[in-house]
Amino acid sequence: MIVGIILAAGEGTRIKSKDRNKVTLPFLNKPMICYAVELLAGICDKVIVVVGAFHESVRQVLKNYEVTYAFQKKRLGTGHAVKVAFHAIENKHLSPAFVLIAYGDHAMFYQKQTVSDLMVKHKKEQSSVSFITTEYDKPDELVWGRVIRDTKGNIVKIVEQKDASSEERNTKELNAGFYCIDYKFLKRSIRLLNKSSATGEYYLTDLIGMALEQKKKVLGIKVPFEGVGIGINKYQELDESQRMYLTKPR
Repeated sequence: MIVGIILAAGEGTRIKSKDRNKVTLPFLNKPMICYAVELLAGICDKVIVVVGAFHESVRQVLKNYEVTYAFQKKRLGTGHAVKVAFHAIENKHLSPAFVLIAYGDHAMFYQKQTVSDLMVKHKKEQSSVSFITTEYDKPDELVWGRVIRDTKGNIVKIVEQKDASSEERNTKELNAGFYCIDYKFLKRSIRLLNKSSATGEYYLTDLIGMALEQKKKVLGIKVPFEGVGIGINKYQELDESQRMYLTKPR
């Protein structure tokens, strides 16, 4: 069994919407979140959408889709959102082999084959955490975590841009934010996430650090940038992302 989790609870403060969640904004005439739901619904046995801010708008655009909602009352970060989804899985007495995690504003470019390849490699390598990475020639233009590998190509850490050294900031391999996580590992680890002293939030990427500390297998699967695209935090990025989508190789 596979469960898909879509994170769609954020307030989207940079979009400055006052009446709708940003994942409901149209991307080429279809709400952004519909791309994520359709992608995961074609792969997973159950899809859970984590909602919070302006949750009514999300439910409205997904009224014709078969999904389960998990409500994140307090928005305490991506790690906390996954914890809310985890409780929904447990409450429904589901026992998935692993979960796929996607962002509601960043799944428009992904192809089913990309996700299938991720799952195949995750299972073959018996990985605890696998995730999509991509390379970008001007990494400072994207506020994404840097993927740091050792000389053998093994991932040693993920470092957020704001925390990266000048050398790390020049790393062109970036965390694209699409995950495949072993459910047994998630069940053991999600309760152990620590709150950031700086922001008061729990971060999903800390699960990668926990897996590495425990000497668990962590895989970063590289995908060309045109197969990943950019997440949407501002209207400018929405316009840019739509242009990229229309011109990407088919």
